[in-house]
Amino acid sequence: MQRIIVILLLFLSGWAFGQSLTSLNINYLYDPQNEITMQLKPVRLQSGIDVYYEFKTQQTEYSAEGYTITWEKRSTYTQRNAEEITPEMHDEENTSAIKKGWLKFPLPDKTWWLLARVKNNATGKNWTFSAVVNPKYPVNGYLENQGQVVIHPFIETKKEYVVKGSGGEKPLSVFYYKEKFPAGSPPFAEKQATADRFLFADSTFTIKSGSSIVFKKEGLYLVQEDTTAAEGFTFRASSQSYPKYTRMEDLTAPMVFITTNEEYDQLVAARDEKAKFDKIILDITGDKDRAKNFIRSYFRRIELANQYFTSYKEGWKTDRGMVYLVFGVPTEVSRNEGNEIWYYKNFQTRFTFVKSGSVYDPDTYVLLRDKRYAETWYNTIDLWRKSRF
Repeated sequence: MQRIIVILLLFLSGWAFGQSLTSLNINYLYDPQNEITMQLKPVRLQSGIDVYYEFKTQQTEYSAEGYTITWEKRSTYTQRNAEEITPEMHDEENTSAIKKGWLKFPLPDKTWWLLARVKNNATGKNWTFSAVVNPKYPVNGYLENQGQVVIHPFIETKKEYVVKGSGGEKPLSVFYYKEKFPAGSPPFAEKQATADRFLFADSTFTIKSGSSIVFKKEGLYLVQEDTTAAEGFTFRASSQSYPKYTRMEDLTAPMVFITTNEEYDQLVAARDEKAKFDKIILDITGDKDRAKNFIRSYFRRIELANQYFTSYKEGWKTDRGMVYLVFGVPTEVSRNEGNEIWYYKNFQTRFTFVKSGSVYDPDTYVLLRDKRYAETWYNTIDLWRKSRF
């Protein structure tokens, strides 16, 4: 009997770690209740490819030391058996709740995928996080703040950062865009404008790699070593509170999804006056308590969408951010080399996002729109307006 149990455990272990990436449900990437988060940020340098990581525990009963991270290599998304690797690792920060550092790899001949297998040593629960290691990956620089690499694609204005290139002596060109990018169209829209392949900068300046700078203006920044190549790195400079919205001037635009045209025009005409804004929300929800609940729930979703999906524009404006804002955490999320698919069990609805990157964000995903989404969308918007979320 004991032998049978041992064999069964070995079989289950092999099955769990013999899954292809396409078969994994990775909805925990977008679940704020998940007990851990992990970010992987690949950067192509002259010396090879560095992958920066940030691991955090969300629950006080488990410290970062209570988790084991195993690194693996896959040649394709569909490959079932992985090669465990021991990369060259460097630590940046280790506390009771966080681990930060980076891994170094030689520049590969072809693309492969890096897997971080995270295990809670006390409960045995596992998670998988992945990043592409691509010889032509367009991101070839990064920012540092207080000696640590900035993992997220957004920074604070009026704070000092160090700008780093790929390791050469060539000066870096910085392009600034103050454009307020539009929000995505609803899932049932017949047409959706794709991300521009080239935007006209509002201002440009050069800086030496390794120099410190304070980005005073809010907006999008693109940093390039070679302005003729589709490579570089971007980030958004925002207020100190971002990804959370705390200023009245930020509250109107996200209301575009749940208001009528007339209501939205009224919000714009209110010119960020709190009393007028509150009155319009009260008219929509019909009750003061429902109005408060709506504001709290809706703008919490805005914060999460900004946190998870910020790219060249604010997270809630992206296609994935829009769907997340309205429908919440997907029941299932699967990913392959070109698509990300979300399934909502309670809505019996599936959304497919196609990877469609540009120099401004190589990991942008665009929703495949379909008029059949209209009924589900409007029913869900009606629940929001009645503050039933």
